[in-house]
Amino acid sequence: MIKNDNYEIHIDNSMESLVHFFNEPKNSFSKIFILVDENTHSACVPLLLSKVEYLQESEILEIDAGEEHKNIETATGLWHALLENGADRNTLIINLGGGVVSDIGGFVASTFKRGIPFINIPTTLLGQIDAAVGSKTGIDLGNAKNQVGAFAHPLGVFINTDFVDTLSDRDLASALGEFIKYALISDYVLWNMLVNQEYDRDTDLGFIIKECLSIKNKLISEDLYEKGARKILNFGHTVGHAFESFSMGKNNRQLRHGEAVALGIIVELYISTKVMGLDNNLQKKIESYILKNFSFCAIDKSNFDELLDLMRKDKKNVNNKISFVLISDIGKPHYDQFIDEELILEALKYYSEL
Repeated sequence: MIKNDNYEIHIDNSMESLVHFFNEPKNSFSKIFILVDENTHSACVPLLLSKVEYLQESEILEIDAGEEHKNIETATGLWHALLENGADRNTLIINLGGGVVSDIGGFVASTFKRGIPFINIPTTLLGQIDAAVGSKTGIDLGNAKNQVGAFAHPLGVFINTDFVDTLSDRDLASALGEFIKYALISDYVLWNMLVNQEYDRDTDLGFIIKECLSIKNKLISEDLYEKGARKILNFGHTVGHAFESFSMGKNNRQLRHGEAVALGIIVELYISTKVMGLDNNLQKKIESYILKNFSFCAIDKSNFDELLDLMRKDKKNVNNKISFVLISDIGKPHYDQFIDEELILEALKYYSEL
């Protein structure tokens, strides 16, 4: 178990921790809704109900899968569904899914009747190492990611790595993007562990989850509202979010979040060599590892203005200056780095010519 001042994070394939949660007198709810998308409805609800008999009578709320549905229309539909089905302030929402489900589910719960309780049960590896923890909730505004939301604490986070067996190979690989981020902002020990083993379904996922969540939990315990050190968790995300949003509006392959972060790291490593003095050989080594594990998303010069405009909308920006997290070495991240657009364009050109 990992604990902070606001809730506990349980890594427990038996899900006995969730059974104990519902056995506590304080956790008595008037209604329970399980929020799913169409994928987790069929693949994950049966496993959850087989482990936690108490939830057999819960009502299911289903949304369409995919980042493109993390919007105000979906949130409005969920608010109406809660209202029409008699939800009150003592109603619990269980967010059973990946990052989209936990983001929008937490947002809907935190705003319905000015706030009702929720818990997160992440079913993707990316959700388990990152998205379900941290008390961030939100929705996208058009193609600008996470522009509307709130900080809201779940009552708990319950992680079962058996859910990972339901993932496609691509969704499993997507989580590697966030794991690379954690290793690069953490230390050489985690980085060397990552590059010196195969990453597949036989990897010790429980160890990876604990390592990543320990890093994140320490940062959010110190800086919940992202005013300082927590910002380093955004390494790779300024460009990564732009890539992700860009891919949503095109006919080419839509990027998963972790894929976009990994490719964003390539661009941000280039900027790090120019601004922070990151060693070029190390940059190339990390870049090579990313390109070995992720399919390349091609861009050309005609895409640069759109990508730059998406970066201008990033929620981390201040005074219309685009903010980055950069590294000077593995384990040495630097936040609040405001980078001239000329250098960003130079970095995009570098990426486009790989």
